[in-house]
Amino acid sequence: MSVQPQRVFVTGGRGRLASLIAEHFRAPAHELAMFSRTASPGFRSHLELLQSSAVADCTTVLHLAWSTLPASSEAHPGSEARYDLPLLAGLLDSIARIAVSPRPHLVFFSTGGAVYGDAPARPNREDDPCSPVGRYGQAKLAAEKMIVACADREGLPYTILRISNPYGYPVAKNRPQGLIAHALRCAVEGQSLTIWGDGSARKDFLYYEDFLSALEVVVSRRVTGTYNLAAGESHTVNEVIELVQTATGKRIDLSHSPAPSWDVQDSRLDNSRLIAATGWRPQVLLSDGIRRAAARYAPSMSP
Repeated sequence: MSVQPQRVFVTGGRGRLASLIAEHFRAPAHELAMFSRTASPGFRSHLELLQSSAVADCTTVLHLAWSTLPASSEAHPGSEARYDLPLLAGLLDSIARIAVSPRPHLVFFSTGGAVYGDAPARPNREDDPCSPVGRYGQAKLAAEKMIVACADREGLPYTILRISNPYGYPVAKNRPQGLIAHALRCAVEGQSLTIWGDGSARKDFLYYEDFLSALEVVVSRRVTGTYNLAAGESHTVNEVIELVQTATGKRIDLSHSPAPSWDVQDSRLDNSRLIAATGWRPQVLLSDGIRRAAARYAPSMSP
């Protein structure tokens, strides 16, 4: 597949997912500029994006900047309204004021499970009603609505990606997100892992290389609309633990805590719309992805 070079701006540039995107989209295929709250060597300030003259200098904006995770959103109500939604509103206004065409393509990183709530009798599709049970999902849905309203009014090219749970890369020990990374660490280091509830909650897990390949198609083809970016199959937490134990050859000492009321218990996502629009398909099964991640975590383990 031939990929057209792009000048890409990435917000939330200090995040782990943004760093993976930066590694994947580096020159000569693309020219990247990374943005963060605070300017420093290698990072420009988000405030620059509030100037149309700065945003007009790119072909694509990958908007990952977000100040909360599901747990921290509950712990600090209103964080998104104070920072994330105003930043998004300013960015949309900057793009709308650009007189030349085509204007930059905005790609917004939303959430798959949290924005829908629990799935009905089948996997959630993009045209299903959204019933987020937590503040994080509610804020992401508010951002989506802001983007769609501005795009309808101003004719802006946009893509909303409702992403499931990317995995296969290291996650900080104190980060309350990333089941597979934490389970691998606990297995290899012989530490206890606390899981929410009885382990029956179902989630969709997407290997990070599949995530990156989908994003590359969206960027290169300027695919627009709202799409679930997901593996298209879900697994229980208990199934994930078993796969990690098999991949590492080590048992994990588990403890349990009550599942938070805001944690989606049955997340299933239909990825057929993105497949139809792009031809992309996820290539890595969960068992294979966990084996690959285990081998990188402990090189002595066979993938």
